[in-house]
Order: sequence, then structure tokens, then C-alpha cells
Amino acid sequence: MAHFTRLKRHSARSGELLALVSLLVLAAVLRFYKLDAQSLWYDEGNSARIAERSVQLIIEGAAGDIHPPLYYLILKFWRGLFGSSELELRSLSAACGVLLVLFTFLMGRAWCNARVGLIAALLVGISPFGIYYSQETRMYALLAVWAAMSTWALMRMERLEIGDWRLGIGACYVFATAAGLYTQYAYPFVMVAQGVCVLLWLGTKVKVPGTLRALTQYVIANVIAIALYAPWLPIAIRQIRGWVVAQQEYELGSAVVDALRWLVVGRTLPLSEAMLPMLVFGAFVVMGLLFTRRSEETKAEPSSFLRFFVLFLLAFLPLALLFAFKLYRDAYLKFLLVCLAPLCLLVANGMDAIGQRAKAKRQNIVAISVAAFCFLPLAFLLWPSLNNLYNNPAYARDDYRGIAKLIREGEREDDAVLLIAPNQWEVFTYYYPNLNKTFAPKYQPANRDEVEAELRKATAGKQRLFVLYFAEREADPNGWYEHWLATNAFKAEERWVGNIRLAVYAAPIPVAGVGSEAVFGGQIELTGFAGATHMVGPVRPGDIAPLALWWHTRTKLEARYKVFVHIGKPDAPPIAQNDGEPVAGFRPSTSWSTDEMVTDYRAVWIKPGTPPGQYAIFVGLYDANTSERLKLQDGSDRFKIGEVAIADK
Repeated sequence: MAHFTRLKRHSARSGELLALVSLLVLAAVLRFYKLDAQSLWYDEGNSARIAERSVQLIIEGAAGDIHPPLYYLILKFWRGLFGSSELELRSLSAACGVLLVLFTFLMGRAWCNARVGLIAALLVGISPFGIYYSQETRMYALLAVWAAMSTWALMRMERLEIGDWRLGIGACYVFATAAGLYTQYAYPFVMVAQGVCVLLWLGTKVKVPGTLRALTQYVIANVIAIALYAPWLPIAIRQIRGWVVAQQEYELGSAVVDALRWLVVGRTLPLSEAMLPMLVFGAFVVMGLLFTRRSEETKAEPSSFLRFFVLFLLAFLPLALLFAFKLYRDAYLKFLLVCLAPLCLLVANGMDAIGQRAKAKRQNIVAISVAAFCFLPLAFLLWPSLNNLYNNPAYARDDYRGIAKLIREGEREDDAVLLIAPNQWEVFTYYYPNLNKTFAPKYQPANRDEVEAELRKATAGKQRLFVLYFAEREADPNGWYEHWLATNAFKAEERWVGNIRLAVYAAPIPVAGVGSEAVFGGQIELTGFAGATHMVGPVRPGDIAPLALWWHTRTKLEARYKVFVHIGKPDAPPIAQNDGEPVAGFRPSTSWSTDEMVTDYRAVWIKPGTPPGQYAIFVGLYDANTSERLKLQDGSDRFKIGEVAIADK
């Protein structure tokens, strides 16, 4: 009989191990799939470039940053082992994502049972929220691992005899807690949630011998962890005190729902499509409470209700603290990754409770089968978010790789790249390491003279300018850089690449004007125009053909008009064009007065691959709202100002 019992226990453990290994493989596949399909975005670029520094420089840099140094130091070591490609850099977070699945299982087994651990591990394994940040070269997946590891150690310690904390488990808790503090300044939220749970647990044991000793050991473990963090603590206090958080206006109910959306389906599903999986998650959490068995507590066994509320606190107290400290912003919801494992354990607890209830009623379904049946529709509901994460361009990260590729096509010695944006240097130069051509103008310039001097120096001897605008009003609150470019350079094109606005200009060059008497709509007169001196000869594919237009209005204009410049055959669609409001949008037609001449610099980019030939250059205007073109005196809707020859190469 004893032999049969041991054999049965061994078989159960083998099946448990096989299931766990299968889940870890699934988690790894989902996290490494298309790991390098997208470009690094700017925070990832910062991580990549920081990891290139020496240990001393990483620590010195972190001392002036809002992130502690541990993740960057680990990434430096990882980079040295595996390399610096996007795949190799992101693989650290992917590995952390797999570890999070492992510790979720260990937490579930320690606090509830192996079934709950396996179901929760599966939920974390397929979580869009977890997968997204397992594919990003940032510290959040690592942060979640430290939170799960320390919580697992606490659960192991609490399941032992009161006051009988073992050295290895205690050391694991201390290590994970100190590491969490060195990884992210938000980690104390995890410690607060854990502390409340420990007090709740020990509060039910006030009459049990050893309770005070257990509390003392918990306090000592935290004191040791904080002592290990003590060398960095003054820096942390200074940086947190000096951390200016831009407040985001929000309605509390909507903000809470949005935070829960991130936790359940990640950031890659709109709220309208996320409501059903969120309701299903919530239903399983409630069922876990309603169907909980009213078991008696023992010295080492917490009641089922206590298990539920501990998981509930671990899942939602950090979220409550985020709001309590007025830190709610979209950019900070990724901190909630530490809540993912406890939330999935709550849902798994509900699934398991349903299975146990079915089993208790002697229905012909084993508990794990019921839980699996509950899981299938949930997995189906999460699929759209995963599909968006992998395949939907609308949710892709900013494509610095694509921008750099565009600039390198037909690259010339007289090109320049301007970064009118904060924190772009690191990520852009990761993809475009030509530092002699890349300029990051001064952050928040003091006056226009400073701007003009800097841009004239950066554009001297250049023909083409590629300008990246990102959060440009943070970098240049008054818009002086863009205004100087609009009034001194020739803007050829503008496009959005994710959150980045890429503009292409011809650098400032001398122009010679030609008079004109063209009048559009009986109101707007094109008094003159000029082309660059190099337009006299052939233009090569890749050139930017600049054009200066001088406008005058005879009456005050009530409508906003856009100017178009088309290059092409008279009876065919244009092969190159430029549309936009005058002076790069700085001088809309409604702002013109009748006593001024408006100088409108613009250009047309003759892109690589443009077929050679002789083409006409046409200019016209159209209503920005209706797209209706203004007519000339002869009834035509465009004015030919000349021709240009495009060479073969």
C-alpha cells in the first residue's frame, strides 16, 4: 500500500513537471516569436546605448536618471554574452517573461495547489500584457520577476511552521527584494502590498506561539534588504524628490477601467473589444470567492478565504497606490506588470474552485477538466489582442529602423539629420551611427538668435535635411527651430512614422526670382516664384527641388487654402508633389493681410526610382476643407511656372 502511494505521488509529480515544462516552452515561443520584427523605440534605444558604457558610467548615469542601475548592468552582461542586435537585447526580457511564468506556478503551488499554479502559469504565459513587455528592452519584465520571486518566498515562509523561516527561503526573499529596489523606484509598492498581506496572515495567528518571532524575522529580512540598498538610498531619495510628474487629467472610474484593461488584455486592444474578456476575468475572480471552501486554519495552513484576500491585495493594492500617489499616467501603467501573476492566480483560483465544486457533486468531470473547459473561451477572447501585438501596424512601436533605412537610401555626403526631440539621440544613432551627419539641437533654446546660429552651423554645406520631430514642444516650447526651417529651408515632404513626424527639407540656398501675374480665385496673386540655381540643369532622383513662392491677397481671406506643387506631364498624374498650407503651416491664408507679401518656401522630393524625362512644374491652391481648387483667369486650376529635367541617375 505504501509502495502504491509513493508510486502515485511520483506519477503526479511527473505529470506536474511535464505540464510545467510544456507551459514554459509555450511561454518562450510566444515571447520569442517576432521578437525583432519591430524597431527599438526610444526608451529601448536608451537601454541599448546605456548598456554599451562601462560599469562606472552606467552607475554614474543612473545616479542622474529616474531608473536605478541594476537592469542596465544585467543588460550589459547579457549583451557581452549574446550580442547587441534587437533580438539579442530583447531576449533578456523574453527570458524574464518565461521566468515570470515559472514563479507564477511556484506561487500558486505554495499558496493554493499545483492545479491553481499550472492554470495561472498558463494565463501568464498567454497574457498579451506580459508578452508585450517581454518583447521590450526595458526593465519591467525583470521587475515582475523580482516581485514574483519575493512573493513566492514569502508564501513559502508563511506555509512553514510559525517562526520557522528557513535560511535559503529567507535569503531568496532578501535577494529578490533588494534586486527589485535596484531595478525600479516603484518596487516599494510591492513591498507595501506584501507587508499588508503578512500582517493580515499573522493577524489571524495572534494566539499561536511563534507569531511574534515570525513578524520579527520578516522585519529583519526587510531591514537586511534595505541595508543592501542603503548605498543607493540617498540617490533614490534625491531623484524621487526631484522627479517632476506631469499630471494627466482623468476621471477615476474610467482610469481604473483602463488600468484593468491593460492588466487583462494589454495595450493592444481597444476598450470596446476588451470589455468581454475583462468581465470574464472578473467573473472567475468572484467565483473564486463565492465557491471557496470554508476550511479551518491550522498553524501552517491559511484558510481559503485568507488565500483569496492575500492574492486580491497583491493584485490590486499596487494599482490603488498608483492612484493614491497621483502617479496615474498611460506611461506608468507598465508598472502594473507586478500585479499580473497575482491577478492570474485569482482567476485560476476561481477556475479551480468551479472544478472542485463539480467534483464534490460527483459529476463525471474531474476538476482539471472543468478548469480547462473554463480556460478555452478565455484564451479565445485574448487572441485578438495577441494578433494585434504581432501583426497590427497600428500598435507597432515607432519605426526608427525604417526611418534610418529611408535616409540611407541614396545617401549623400551633403545630407544632415536634425533631431528636434528629447531623448532621440541614443535610439536613432543605434540605427544610423553616422554621427558626423546627425545633430541634436539644444534642448529648450533660450532665444531665436541661439536657434539661428545653431541651425546655420548645422546646415552649412548641406543640401538635404531630414528632421525628426517628436514631443517637439518639450524640446522647443516656442517652436523656434521649426519656424526657422519653415522660413529659411525648403520643405519637401512630411510624414508620420508612428509618433514621429519626419520632415524632409532642402537646405537654405540662394534663389533668383521671376515675376508672375497669376491670380487664383480672383483673390490670391502669385506675384513671383524662384527655383534653386541647380534646377537650371538636370535633377537627379533623390534630389530635393526647392521653390520659393511669393503670395499676395487682394482681400481678407476667410477660408484656409493649401498650396500644391506638382511635377509631371500635363496630361498625366504627377510623378512628384508637395501639398500643404503656406510656410509649412505657420502662415495659414486666414492670417494674411492685404498689405504684405508672404514668402512661401517649399520643395519637391524627386524620390529614388522616379523615371527620367522632361516634366512641367505646376502650382495651385485648393480649399483645405472642400479640396476645391481655385481657378485662374483663363479657367484653369493650376499655373505652369517652368520645367525641370530629371536625369537617369
